[in-house]
Amino acid sequence: MEYQIIKVFNNNVVLASQEQDQVILVSKGIGFGKKTGDTIKENANIEKVFHELPTDAEHLDLKEMNALTRKIKQVTHKIIQIAEENLGSLNENSEKMLKEHIEFAIERLGMGLTIENPFIEEIIDLYKKEFEIAGIARDYINETIGIDLGEEEQGFIALHLRSATRNKPVTEIMKMTRIYKECLHIVGQQCNVDINHEGVKKEFHTMLKFYIDNGNKYNDIEMLIKKEVAKHLKGAYKAAQMVTVYLEKERKVQFKEGLIAYMAVDIQKLISLSKIK
Repeated sequence: MEYQIIKVFNNNVVLASQEQDQVILVSKGIGFGKKTGDTIKENANIEKVFHELPTDAEHLDLKEMNALTRKIKQVTHKIIQIAEENLGSLNENSEKMLKEHIEFAIERLGMGLTIENPFIEEIIDLYKKEFEIAGIARDYINETIGIDLGEEEQGFIALHLRSATRNKPVTEIMKMTRIYKECLHIVGQQCNVDINHEGVKKEFHTMLKFYIDNGNKYNDIEMLIKKEVAKHLKGAYKAAQMVTVYLEKERKVQFKEGLIAYMAVDIQKLISLSKIK
């Protein structure tokens, strides 16, 4: 089954028909490059389908939508200015990307869709400055447009700002955040410890980044006492083994026993520090 487009409201919202029914389809980019008469497959990644429409849905006035789009553009420009004042120069495409993101978030909330962020705790821990600026952005959007995006969406804005300062795609920042979350979970589970201190989490992230960035470079390193490390730091060593297996899969970094032993020692230091904190 397919939907046939009747009207494109914007990049993310279209009015369409299926057999005798009219529906509004909502999904990021669903209307991009589309025109009346084009079709959309029913099994496409459509986030929401609205069946209860006003009888004159085809003739909905776009003035309100266009006014909101202009307001979002102005708000985004101000947010980028604030971000550059606090975070330094941003990627040249950051304003366009952030505008599209905020626009879609507002559309989703306006249509009753919830925004869930599985990495909100990690974002707050790792990108504290970006999260604070995103909080200013959230307040400004609420004051200007009258919509509170919520903490979950504040986290996504922080990811966009992090992406813009590092000149890396948002998907790459999200992937690293996911890797960090999983590795922290591995260590906590294997060593039976809850690493919840902000400073220790930051240290763990720094350690993890070092091994990801330099794993292949230092792989010929040897540790003379690696057998003793494996024997006396069993939990940390097992965690290091599992973390390196995971990183080999996710980041294509190869780890030999010497480097795994060094990671185990670093993990043990962080565990000890976490218990002190």
